[in-house]
Amino acid sequence: MLNINAQTSGLKEAMEPLAAFGKRLPNAQANVLNRMLTKTRSAVVPALTRQTGLSRKIIDRAVRTARASPQNPRVMIITRGGEISFRYFGAHEVPGGVAATVRGKADFVEGGFRRSGPRGRRVMVSKLNGQVYVNTDGKRWRGHIRVEKSGVFIPYDLVSGQTAATFNRLVETDLVSEVEREIAKLLPVAGH
Repeated sequence: MLNINAQTSGLKEAMEPLAAFGKRLPNAQANVLNRMLTKTRSAVVPALTRQTGLSRKIIDRAVRTARASPQNPRVMIITRGGEISFRYFGAHEVPGGVAATVRGKADFVEGGFRRSGPRGRRVMVSKLNGQVYVNTDGKRWRGHIRVEKSGVFIPYDLVSGQTAATFNRLVETDLVSEVEREIAKLLPVAGH
């Protein structure tokens, strides 16, 4: 299983002002972290959708969150999975192979196929499961095929490119304001 950690150096420093609130600190930390998690996921999912070329529905299912609690002041954006099959990028048969749009660019699998049957009467067959296949025996058909993959790994894309830049920008710009907002809520009570 692939495990990638992305942490922000400014996180600990930004949370330090909350230490002045003693016993109420765990709740304050959890509130700040959960608000940031919601904001971050809302920004990262569309960025990841644009970056990979996958549908929003697929990315929504792939990106999960783990929220903070007073006992566990930690949030996570979690995704897992291997290389995404070519079929999820709008793959369709064209003369000579299969075309799709991967990472926003046209991609072509020469000799690829998704349907079965003779030319002119090709149909989708449930046995092929909508995947894109390539004959591994060359020109002559002997029944040896492999599923064609796209080269896209959602976990890697989550921590690279525009998606990572979106995450870092949000943490750098919004985290401090979220901490200040929580301090403002606690100050009137802290003075008593």
